[in-house]
Amino acid sequence: MAKVMIEAAINGNAMRKLNPHIPYSPDEIAADAIATCEAGAALIHFHVREPDTGKWVQDVAYYSEVYRQTRRRCDALLWPTFPFGDDPAKRFSHFVELSKDPATKPDLGAGDMGSVNLVSYDPVSKKVYNEDFVYCNSYATIRYFLTKSRELGLRPTLQIFDPSFLRAVLVFLDQGLLTEPLLLKFYLGGPELPFGMPPTLKSLEAYLDMIKGVRANWFAATLGGDNLPLVPIIVSLGGHVRVGLEDWQYAQDGQLSNPQIVERAAATIRAMGHEVASPAEARKILEL
Repeated sequence: MAKVMIEAAINGNAMRKLNPHIPYSPDEIAADAIATCEAGAALIHFHVREPDTGKWVQDVAYYSEVYRQTRRRCDALLWPTFPFGDDPAKRFSHFVELSKDPATKPDLGAGDMGSVNLVSYDPVSKKVYNEDFVYCNSYATIRYFLTKSRELGLRPTLQIFDPSFLRAVLVFLDQGLLTEPLLLKFYLGGPELPFGMPPTLKSLEAYLDMIKGVRANWFAATLGGDNLPLVPIIVSLGGHVRVGLEDWQYAQDGQLSNPQIVERAAATIRAMGHEVASPAEARKILEL
């Protein structure tokens, strides 16, 4: 029975007007992380937010409080986001600050491995939002993220928004800046986020064909759409599962909470004859 890891991205920049279960304050984020871990998630990804408004911020004190509270109750692998911007040192500075204290050191580093038009789309009104926005990560920026992750002793989670991102990963692997086993996140574009590859079997097969011969642990997520229907395909291909309210808010689909989403993913994994990996087992699988 294979061990399948679940990652939950518990809030992102999503707002409560879409789903009241989205956590804002450090107390709420920590409580949600603990409950989601208890439901079966071994990895937790989160953003910190202004407690009253929900505005996405990069406050090290907020991050620290989430780490301290969560780690008192569970041992999930916690990793934060990093912001947009032109200065890679500033964007990655909270990883550096948090790593100064073992109590708040992230469990993983991170790198978004390329640039992408992160527009959103309303299929009903046919309206495109954020048409002017390009999420930029040059090779120099990516190299900085990967180098700092290595200096901090953190295996980076590598975000793949389209196939060119995976080609960049293979370049940095060839150069020796990355080491196997790679930790890959295949972000598939759902109906509301029309970037990269669609959430289909053929998309995942195309990605896997690109990494033949490479030792890697990979997760698949659907951003801007429900990833739960794809779970059987992901698991059957040997992958791991990412879900959570950052990626899809279930605004018209029952307004599920993060623990409920993870419970559904875990139930599918178990029904397929697999086991859901604990945080300790995830650490062994990822060779942390």
